[in-house]
Amino acid sequence: MEIQKRLEEIKNMGYMPTLRKGPTGVGHTFEQVFGLGEDNLQIPDIGGRIELKTTRRDAGSLITLFTFNRGAWKYRQKEVVEKYGYYSEKDKRMALYHSIYPYRSHPSGFRVTVDRHANILELAHGEDIIATWSIYRLMAILLSKLDRALFVIADSRMGENNREEFCFGEAYLLKDPSENGFIQAFEESRICLDIRMHLKESGAVRNHGTGFRIKESDLYILYETKRKLI
Repeated sequence: MEIQKRLEEIKNMGYMPTLRKGPTGVGHTFEQVFGLGEDNLQIPDIGGRIELKTTRRDAGSLITLFTFNRGAWKYRQKEVVEKYGYYSEKDKRMALYHSIYPYRSHPSGFRVTVDRHANILELAHGEDIIATWSIYRLMAILLSKLDRALFVIADSRMGENNREEFCFGEAYLLKDPSENGFIQAFEESRICLDIRMHLKESGAVRNHGTGFRIKESDLYILYETKRKLI
């Protein structure tokens, strides 16, 4: 397989300086060395579209799996911001920006739970059910967005001139997203909901989309098939 051969070549190159500072440096550097633009992989010998996910080993940073709101909210979103939001002094507006993990207490009073019997993910505040998402629909989005992923793990160190360096020494082809693994990731508080909305000057809601996010290093748990390439 050509991709496996190229991964081996990159591994044998050892540590290399980052080509971009900051959190996105690991992905950008790999893409450039591998010979890709910043688009989805199109690799004929694997077949179809493959999402590239690159992470530093033991990274705690989160990646967005997808965003989804359609039909979820039980109240008008403006009412939700007005009732449960807060005033942002920085932006001079009412806002509601929270990252909420299932089954973990949150200072805002919001909580997220999974109902396997009803196959829903539920966002609540006190006795109020604020929004529900069908797990079937979420799973369908996961399948369409991340059906296959090339998951590359990099060791990181600081080199000369305090410049980060990467060694891309481990990679997996992830296939067949698992519904049970997806639900379990919620139940184990591995996936968080990012609520991201505010009121504009006109009084209308600006909703950036509820994000479903997971640690980069936990991405593999969502898949049935994990093939080690290097």
